[in-house]
Amino acid sequence: MSIADDVFTVFISHKHDDHALAVEVKNAMEGLKPGLIDCFVSDIDITAGVDWRRQIRSVLARSHMLVLLFTAPSNNWDWCLYETGLYTRFDRPEGGSVVCMFNPGQASPSPLADLQGVPADIDKVRAFLHVLCRETWKMSDDWRRGALASEIDPEQVEAAARAIAEAFRRSGSASTYYPCHRVVLSLSESDDITSGIPESARVVEGPSDTSGYTMSLFDLAGGTGKRTWGDLLRAVDGTEADWRRVLDTHFLQALDEKLFAPIQGRMRAGRTSRVAERFYRPIVYSVVRGPAVGPLSDDAAETGQRPRSVTIVLIPDLQDAAISRTPLIAARQTEQKAADVQQNVPGRHARRARRR
Repeated sequence: MSIADDVFTVFISHKHDDHALAVEVKNAMEGLKPGLIDCFVSDIDITAGVDWRRQIRSVLARSHMLVLLFTAPSNNWDWCLYETGLYTRFDRPEGGSVVCMFNPGQASPSPLADLQGVPADIDKVRAFLHVLCRETWKMSDDWRRGALASEIDPEQVEAAARAIAEAFRRSGSASTYYPCHRVVLSLSESDDITSGIPESARVVEGPSDTSGYTMSLFDLAGGTGKRTWGDLLRAVDGTEADWRRVLDTHFLQALDEKLFAPIQGRMRAGRTSRVAERFYRPIVYSVVRGPAVGPLSDDAAETGQRPRSVTIVLIPDLQDAAISRTPLIAARQTEQKAADVQQNVPGRHARRARRR
């Protein structure tokens, strides 16, 4: 598909909640070469009353690059991934014109793992903008006018990179407190879900996803950040556990939108965890679905949904934990009572006084 070369068009895909971030990224990128870089942000660039779906398709078709702003893995990204999948259908070289900007310390969405990712820190964004301005053809095979801004001042690139990185930081400033342990798993296109939650599902780590405290239940706090569900299962001897089989069944029932009874099985925390004696009941809390990503056949249904992530909450079984500690507590109480009796034997203090 031939695209006009008079203006370098960038389609910025974002969640509605990240509209302010998208505007700041738009302003920073357009400011690199005013009049030659045009960034499309749907909430402000669609005229009232027009067919917005058709206009989005039109802009996607004539864009040289799509930039996905990926701020939080736990959010629902159905529409953004739909736009990305739609964009890759316009006869593009695979992965050549899609860039995913994401929060530092996290990973880009697993459906886009093979595409170019740019962590939103100043150094990485600066490098991305530098190539965009000076070696534009590496960013988009559809651009044939050479470098967008070969003589751009490095300080201008630095300022734009700093503005984007700061905008990402502010977009994540709001925090949510979750009063329970949550394990957030990301599912890819290749994960086999026919038998339940796949062991290859990637653990999404972070304060709003699977926290370090939750990972400590599996003796895996402070790890590599590349853990899988299988790693967590093996850490608590859960691969063949009854609770794991029930959890898989509940996952499959959730996919079929069926109700299921509360789980009775219990998971015991890792051996070196500070709550090693505590039991937890794992519960399928939510399953997020999303459209297929990447090139599709013309007769494929664009609305096809597949699980993209699953959240498991771990509810502490405090009563059973207390019961499991009862023998130890009872033994300590018996020892204390014996010491008290020995200390208060009648005449003991009198004999001590006579000896003095």
